[in-house]
Amino acid sequence: MDRIDKLWIKILCKNRRFPTYNNNHNMAENKQEDLKLPEIFEEIWSLYEYLDKCDEPTNSDKVQMKVRHVLDLGKKAIQMVNQLQLFSNNEGIEEVATNEIKYMLLSALMGYITQKCTIRERIKVAQESKEYFTDFFNLCKSYGVTDKDLPSENTSEGEMSKSQFNPRLPDLRQMAWRREDKIRNFKQQKEMEHKLKEELELIKADKVDEEVKRDYYITLLKLWVEKCLEELDSTNSEIEILKTMGDKQGHSKRSVELKEQNKHQTHLRPFIITKDMIQKQVFGAGYPSLPTYTVEEFYQQKVAEGSFHPPGTSMQDIANDPEKHAKEIEKEDLEKEEKRDKDDPELLRGARAWDDWKDDHRRGWGNRKNMG
Repeated sequence: MDRIDKLWIKILCKNRRFPTYNNNHNMAENKQEDLKLPEIFEEIWSLYEYLDKCDEPTNSDKVQMKVRHVLDLGKKAIQMVNQLQLFSNNEGIEEVATNEIKYMLLSALMGYITQKCTIRERIKVAQESKEYFTDFFNLCKSYGVTDKDLPSENTSEGEMSKSQFNPRLPDLRQMAWRREDKIRNFKQQKEMEHKLKEELELIKADKVDEEVKRDYYITLLKLWVEKCLEELDSTNSEIEILKTMGDKQGHSKRSVELKEQNKHQTHLRPFIITKDMIQKQVFGAGYPSLPTYTVEEFYQQKVAEGSFHPPGTSMQDIANDPEKHAKEIEKEDLEKEEKRDKDDPELLRGARAWDDWKDDHRRGWGNRKNMG
């Protein structure tokens, strides 16, 4: 084999793409495909019981792996139920076979387990969970399992209470009614849970009555209807809160972006277009020149030149700080005493001039306004 053939073999081997296989994933898919609907439901129920009683953090890898596995099984089970057409809208619960009643719980279980998913955006998880719970409730109501209604997201205008017009005054009657309703539902759930425990022991026996098994599944549906109403009420509130938080975060994000844009934006300075450079030099730029020093500097310069008098002590300054004024007067008196003791020539000259002036101008010799 010559050198050129070896080179071509290298190029072909380098560009060749070998398929990759995920043996574990394929084995899991094949295992799910081999399972039948009753086996899938039993696995979903056992994993639900594990997640419901699990003490590990919900966001742990172990819990999230089981959540994803249950969701995959649940979607496959719902698809199989739809293909078999086990339920329809024009039937009652008495027409459903006993062993098929439990499959009505699939949507409720999916809604409950979806809420435990932490790897997706929370608002999408809440909305998907709400859809599952709504489907389960509508299915149960169409089969006559319950006669209750879904909690309304927005109260109609006729049902508005006075508290909605004045949020500071809550409707005490409505609050009391809701409290009594919650207490009543809680007691009913406890009674149904106790009944289910007793019937479950009978179902585990070798020989079980068909009516006991049927009553067990119908009671289980009624219990999940109550749980579904509670979950829908809390989920609706959570979705509203998440939407409000999203709007606030979007508004704050836009504000930050605008601030950053204004920060980096170059500020335009005013300019004047002149006909030529000569006109600009003769007439100036067309607007007053900018000041070269402050007003205080200008005043000090005029005081130094003698044009302005130095600032004196005003009556307002004396009123604001009388002690300071008294200290200044006392300081002036001390300076005068020292000058008298030292026979200051300027002080003597001023005193003699004042005595001469008083000799020539007696007291009261002012302008007497032609009164003699």
